[in-house]
Amino acid sequence: MKALFLTALLLPLAASAQDDGEAARLRDALKNLTLQLRSAQGETATAQAAAIAAEQKAKTLEAKVADLEKRNAALAKESNDDKAVSEKTIASLNNRLAEREKRLVDYIAALDKWKAAYLTAADAAKKNEAKGEQLSGEVTVLKRTVADRERKNIALFNVSNEILDRYEGFALGKSLAAKEPFIGNARVRVENEVQGYRDKIIDNRLSAPGATTKP
Repeated sequence: MKALFLTALLLPLAASAQDDGEAARLRDALKNLTLQLRSAQGETATAQAAAIAAEQKAKTLEAKVADLEKRNAALAKESNDDKAVSEKTIASLNNRLAEREKRLVDYIAALDKWKAAYLTAADAAKKNEAKGEQLSGEVTVLKRTVADRERKNIALFNVSNEILDRYEGFALGKSLAAKEPFIGNARVRVENEVQGYRDKIIDNRLSAPGATTKP
């Protein structure tokens, strides 16, 4: 449209020219101007196209930037969520680890106590075993002593009865030889004395299973 306007302005000038040289000069000037105008229009169109392309590219880049920012925000949120989950998991694992360490310490302490109790019991068992052996030996000696004393006791008991029997026979024989008038009373007296001695012997005798007394 600008080209038509310039042509309209230049045509009267060309028509009013007085000679052909002037007209030719004007035509050349118009031609050059037209070429320059076309060139300028082409450059303008190119610049406009470049501007449109640049604007479109800028919009595309802005859209990409917005998308990247959105994705970055999503990734940041996801990262924060993952971090929170990881921190929670780590805290839970630390708590479980601390609990297991405490249980391990308690187990070791209980094991040490059990070992100490076992060693104490084993030592006491050894002492009791030694004491038992000592007591067993003492019991054996005591049994032998009791058996020996019982044997001696029985022998003493029998000897005592024999002595009393002889004493009784001797006393009665002596009374008969003396022809005592009260032999009946003497016999009773001797028998009572003998029986009294026997009762004392029986009372002081160490009794034992299987021991027999002589009447």
